[in-house]
Amino acid sequence: MRLARRAISATIILEQILVIEREKGVTARIEDIRHLVAGSENRRVLQDGVMDAAAWSCGTVAGLIHDIPPCKELIDRIMQGAEEIISRRLEGLLAA
Repeated sequence: MRLARRAISATIILEQILVIEREKGVTARIEDIRHLVAGSENRRVLQDGVMDAAAWSCGTVAGLIHDIPPCKELIDRIMQGAEEIISRRLEGLLAA
């Protein structure tokens, strides 16, 4: 999908969005699909968690999410990554 916002949805709605984007090409704008990603059905997604009720927007970062770990595991991963980066940079500074 070319539009700045990504839409993840039930298959039928996603197909409708893709048809519009194919037809409009580079002139596609969010206004062309707004009726598919807004309104009461969208509220069901955002407020009630009914993920297949409508299309919903997310950033391109959604493609980088590969798992949903428990909070402790996520924090441990972040800390481990930060420690590795800091260690590598300090080694480089000490070697200079």
